[in-house]
Amino acid sequence: MSLPDFLVIGAQRAGSSLLHQILLGHPQVYVPVQRKEVHYFDRYFERGAEWYRSYFPAGAEAGRYRAIGEVTPDYLASAEAPARIHALLPQCRLIAILRNPADRIYSWYQHARRSRNERRDLATFLEEEPGALRAGLYHRHLQSYLALFPQDALLVLLYEELLRDPGAELGRLTGFLGVDMVWSDPAALLRERVYASEVPRFRQGFALARRAGGFLARHDLNWPVRAAKRLGVRRWFGSGSAPGALPAAERERLAAFYADDVRQLSVLLRRDLDVWQA
Repeated sequence: MSLPDFLVIGAQRAGSSLLHQILLGHPQVYVPVQRKEVHYFDRYFERGAEWYRSYFPAGAEAGRYRAIGEVTPDYLASAEAPARIHALLPQCRLIAILRNPADRIYSWYQHARRSRNERRDLATFLEEEPGALRAGLYHRHLQSYLALFPQDALLVLLYEELLRDPGAELGRLTGFLGVDMVWSDPAALLRERVYASEVPRFRQGFALARRAGGFLARHDLNWPVRAAKRLGVRRWFGSGSAPGALPAAERERLAAFYADDVRQLSVLLRRDLDVWQA
């Protein structure tokens, strides 16, 4: 079996699922179909490289593709992943898709409400889940990778720019991967988002279903999870109301928390991040 030559390392709740969906449809790119996130370098490292190789094609099949990779957005904020990735894949190309950190953490909170039956209010959630806040310190996390990989091995996309000008951002992505720009209408790829924003009406039941799916995935029973997604299990639990906008006071507080990291990230990327001020 082969090993990947690129990884989408994050960030969580910043468009990585959309990116996975786009890559999955590119004829010159391979990403695993058995499971969307392999999680080898953070959760399942003890299973060994051969387990990881089993998710990728070999021989003539591998030769069909110009780029082979995987998408696991938790790698970005993982303390262990950078060194593990460098040890196994020293020539690997890295892709990070980032989103306004205040919007990202609010999306994370809403995801927890949908998928884990989260009952705490936002302020309590932020106070009691420091890991959720730390995950948005993009500059800090990217520095851990750039201590090991050259900067030209890293491509950073912005979720907001992908939505605003998908042709330009997908052009950067395909150029980085060395594959053709095959989409005549890039905007069409974004017309159907990967996750609905509504909180299920039967939240506890949906949370139990998600935990069951996680249990199956941990034991490499991937086909029932794929089948459930194809059958639209999410719809079985009904739809409640969509969440409102992030409250202005919380947005201001989060913007202050992330301000220094965003300034440093702007310098690192040699790119203004005014799109996050809109």
